[in-house]
Amino acid sequence: MPLTIPAGLAALLVLAIAYHRRRQCVGAAVMWWRHTRLTRQGDRLVRYSEVRDTLPFPPVEASAESVTVIRADDDVPVTTLDSMLEQESTSLGYLVALSAMNGTGLTGPGAENVTRAMVLELLAGRHMAARVLMPHEDAVRLFGEEAIRAADPGLVVLDTLQEVVTELEVEIVRRSGQRTAAGVPEGQSWLFVIASPGAAAERLHRIVQGGTEDLILGVFLGDWPYGITCTVDESGVILNLEGRSAPAWTAHRLAICSQSDAVRHLAGGD
Repeated sequence: MPLTIPAGLAALLVLAIAYHRRRQCVGAAVMWWRHTRLTRQGDRLVRYSEVRDTLPFPPVEASAESVTVIRADDDVPVTTLDSMLEQESTSLGYLVALSAMNGTGLTGPGAENVTRAMVLELLAGRHMAARVLMPHEDAVRLFGEEAIRAADPGLVVLDTLQEVVTELEVEIVRRSGQRTAAGVPEGQSWLFVIASPGAAAERLHRIVQGGTEDLILGVFLGDWPYGITCTVDESGVILNLEGRSAPAWTAHRLAICSQSDAVRHLAGGD
């Protein structure tokens, strides 16, 4: 039986649309969301993510602009991958929502640790079925050579960024051909591209801009002027969100994972 866009996308993309069109009528987006069939998988993702405008970390400094820089409460415990998996909670919904707004770039001292935690949670498949596509250079940078050889088959590592871009373009054609009037086919997995965009930034932008409908999203290592750039500190706290549709989610703490812990998880040593 055909499946409409899963609730992870249904709810989170509505939130993205609301921000993206905040000068337009938000009521239409809310009405669309209420009439979209939500799946159990999406309900869990939204519930665990707890995406909301009021965050548990009170800002020290804030402005009326979308882009804000504030400090987090140092007494709040750091969310590590282990604690995240043990407590059956996740910050994945924030990153999914940000990546749905024409992609998101991660910068700052905690960017790589946040990216590692996101990849491992996606591969765990607890909240959504997903594959992760990365160029070899970035995969080694995040996880090391030996770890990616032993990684979950859901992590697809190609030799070059050019090969990743080509694979994504082929995948968009394939998925759009499988789409029906009722939405994406049942069992269609999400596809996340994670890469340092470099000279391929414009092509990657076109891919994630047109691929959202087919569950293709992008999280990039570095600034991402086409969507949202998210700056995080060493403990995973969002310090700054920059972009035309940047939501007011600063001071939320995202899960982090060191390279040594990531290697252990990929090798099945947890």
